[in-house]
Amino acid sequence: MIKQLIEPRLSHEDDPALRFYDFGRHAFARLVLETESAVEQEIQIAVGEVAHGGRLCQAPGGSRIYQEQTLVLKPGRQQYQMHMRHPGYGAGSLKVTPELAPFRYAELRGLQNAKARVWQEAFFGPFDDGAALFQSSDEALNQVWEFCKYSMKATNVFGIFVDGNRERQAYEGDTIINQLGYFCCDRHYDIAKNTIDRLFAYPTWPCEWALSMPMIVRDYLLYTGDLDNVRRWYPELKPKLLLEMADESLLISAENQIPGQNRLPGFAADMQLRDLIDWPQGERDGYEMGKYNLVPNCWHYGALVSMAELAGFLSYGQERQAYAQRAALLRQAINQSMLKNNFYVDNPQSAHCAIHSLIFPLAFAVAPESLRPKLGAELQKRGMACSVFAAQFLLEACYGNRMAHYAHSLLTSDSLRSWRNMLRNGATISMEAWDDRFKPNQDWNHAWGAAPANIIPRHLAGIRPITPGYDKFILDPQPGPLREFQLRLPSRHGQVELQVCDKKAYLQVPSGSTAVYRGRELEPGSHELDLR
Repeated sequence: MIKQLIEPRLSHEDDPALRFYDFGRHAFARLVLETESAVEQEIQIAVGEVAHGGRLCQAPGGSRIYQEQTLVLKPGRQQYQMHMRHPGYGAGSLKVTPELAPFRYAELRGLQNAKARVWQEAFFGPFDDGAALFQSSDEALNQVWEFCKYSMKATNVFGIFVDGNRERQAYEGDTIINQLGYFCCDRHYDIAKNTIDRLFAYPTWPCEWALSMPMIVRDYLLYTGDLDNVRRWYPELKPKLLLEMADESLLISAENQIPGQNRLPGFAADMQLRDLIDWPQGERDGYEMGKYNLVPNCWHYGALVSMAELAGFLSYGQERQAYAQRAALLRQAINQSMLKNNFYVDNPQSAHCAIHSLIFPLAFAVAPESLRPKLGAELQKRGMACSVFAAQFLLEACYGNRMAHYAHSLLTSDSLRSWRNMLRNGATISMEAWDDRFKPNQDWNHAWGAAPANIIPRHLAGIRPITPGYDKFILDPQPGPLREFQLRLPSRHGQVELQVCDKKAYLQVPSGSTAVYRGRELEPGSHELDLR
């Protein structure tokens, strides 16, 4: 961990015995206090994540942080460090030394006739603040980018991608978003490798998140080029496809597990996997659950496609062909059973189409190409009727189907379900949910809520690696309503730089990489391109 001492950006003393400090951003930290007092005296120090009217909120609710401690100050110049606490840990949770808590604000209470200085002793993992940059003609979008980029930095202190302070453990659903955001902001790849190892050791219960593992490893390979670890993980990925949950229909169902006797390799014997759809449950847009659910079967398809890609990269030709064939048959089974009157239904017995039944067939290319415009048009009527987790795939569905203007409106919205609402609430790290009302026990340091950290570079700017190690990347910008933007992006080979202005693009390809633009390969160096 890297320690950084941060001075308060704002302090005031409305009452001589009450001093309030704002450090500007939340960080996993300890409070450091230096005092100079003529006499011994007792004071109270407190830190927290939420403040109102220049005072710490002492009952912020849920998993938002408020901690206080009584100190007996000794005469003379002294320095103290606040003892931070965590309520408890599960089997997969990580502890850190020293113990830290995420906070932005601090208060000193009861200090009489003494001088005092405070610092936020913040801790971070390795992070290069200058590795990535995004600036555009839309200040709201710039604000969202900086918010999500800082979320990548502020949550890397545990050495793995965690789901926030409350649980401090790796979840596959967090990792698939967090990893992509981190790769778009920095070049430190060990945190991703360590997370993947930990996810194999501590798998979690949602079917969709098991199915995300081939996608996570595929993305890891594309950014890092680390074939050795991918080859090591490859056999462990096979159980994550959940083929044992499929029957003659080829569709998977969580009901195909034997209660109390989990027959799935790679999972604890007593773990019963369940369909997630979205989380928290109130974000499911009225999804109607059945035996065979559309959303996990779309994930199943995406997992098979990713596994075929990995097999190809590893030169396992027969397995690549087998997984690709199984994926094609599954796609056909999904469309035969859950595509009705040119719309998807939540399950074969349902007539309901939740927003998730639009998002995932589009995001994972399950939907026939001829139907995508119609499904996209319906998607645009629904708004952000899903969680911060599903927002990743909603935005992928938008950009993947050339709906850049609508995607931009979601990225820059200031509605209740928006990143700007998180900022309006006072968060400086992305939140677990759009607002406290949607998840009362949420924490305010959940990087799975920072999808724009990867969506802006990978889809708005359109820069995505397509061969292992960023040796070749695609350039497919979709600026939507933006007049201009500038992007700097880290890669294994160096920085990729892109500037777009008035339908002209200026691209810098680093040595060791090749860019692919509209089917044309661009060698290392500078290129001027016409986007019309």
